[in-house]
Amino acid sequence: METLQQLLKNIELSTAQIFGALTVIPLVRSVTGSADYWTLDEAMAHNWVTITEVSEAGAVPELLCSNTSDRSVLLLDGEEVEGAKQNRIFNLTLLVPAHTNLNIPVSCVERGRWRYRSRTFKTAKHTYHASGRAKKIQQVTRALKQQGRPYADQHQIWAEVDEHLEVLECDSPTSAMADLYAQELPKLADYTAAFQAITNQVGAIFALNGQIWGLELFDFPSTFAQLLPKLLPSYALEVRGVPDPTPLAPQAVTDFLQNLSQADAETFPALAEGLDIRLSSPTVVGSALVAKERVIHVSAFPNTLATETY
Repeated sequence: METLQQLLKNIELSTAQIFGALTVIPLVRSVTGSADYWTLDEAMAHNWVTITEVSEAGAVPELLCSNTSDRSVLLLDGEEVEGAKQNRIFNLTLLVPAHTNLNIPVSCVERGRWRYRSRTFKTAKHTYHASGRAKKIQQVTRALKQQGRPYADQHQIWAEVDEHLEVLECDSPTSAMADLYAQELPKLADYTAAFQAITNQVGAIFALNGQIWGLELFDFPSTFAQLLPKLLPSYALEVRGVPDPTPLAPQAVTDFLQNLSQADAETFPALAEGLDIRLSSPTVVGSALVAKERVIHVSAFPNTLATETY
């Protein structure tokens, strides 16, 4: 089975792409074959997967995912689904096996609604913002250690959403993260248009104003290319004020990757396929899904972003 250390050794850094305050460093790797799973967008486009409340009454921290396809479906940490009784985000990355109904752990990102808007959920065009995902990864890791369940701190997440709504002056009747993105995505269009996946790109390091804010790494270039448009806004949303011209230091990238490779790794059974790896060090917090004999997805953030302030 491929380890994170093996994966990182095989990654090469390509030329940094820069627009405004955001720097994206492509992570490339020569990969044979193609993904043997569907992304959520692919599966929903073909009506192969349905996500609903777990019951008529519903339960805030869980949703029901029904996969009728012949392949697993990849649900991404922080990916948002909208509809039903309130909008949610996935607490961790997981693969829902083929022909399986699975209760999945989620968090609410729409504090002011608990009523049906639709019977099923649809996918959003974004993920939870980067700093919030860093905190959530730490919360889920703590819950796995203490409770054996991948739950996040719901009140912290509501506070995070409220803070972003206030700072970006977004009036949302239901305190919904979706309203924030609906307001901000047109303003971020130049950012999202400026970055395109390159050949063999399987991931990226994202930096704002010369400081690393996160890493996303996948097993196949096709997966990264599909999910990059969702991930980019979650970093661009964090831009505040006038872009700082300070460049990202190459040594900072080297140190971040080395610290990630050397991070302590605790292994938990994934809810569906594979293993859920929780990563921690004095400088890095992250998670990884290992399944099908390989690393499917890695998310990692500086520990400074994971500090809870509420």
